[in-house]
Amino acid sequence: MSTLPSAYHLDYDSKTINFLIPKFHLPAHIEPCQIDFSFNFSRYVGRTDGKAPECGWANINPIASSTKEMGPGSRRDTLDDYFGDWNWKRCMQLGKCYQSLC
Repeated sequence: MSTLPSAYHLDYDSKTINFLIPKFHLPAHIEPCQIDFSFNFSRYVGRTDGKAPECGWANINPIASSTKEMGPGSRRDTLDDYFGDWNWKRCMQLGKCYQSLC
């Protein structure tokens, strides 16, 4: 962080990180956890199920067996390329999505 310009520095004292449990997993926890870590009772979250970060990993299955044998650098590069390609394809399909709404 110290190597970045001051405009990019974060004020850690004013930041708060809230850890939440995705809705599908919530019923497996005891009631106090369900209350304290629920998306439904958290401010500024909106209506979400919290599963979006996990959705991308389902698409990684085709290369999972290849990456488990790689070293950390190669694995990271391969995953980065694969997710970058997946994101590019999603972005290219947004136009079709918007056209169908009109």
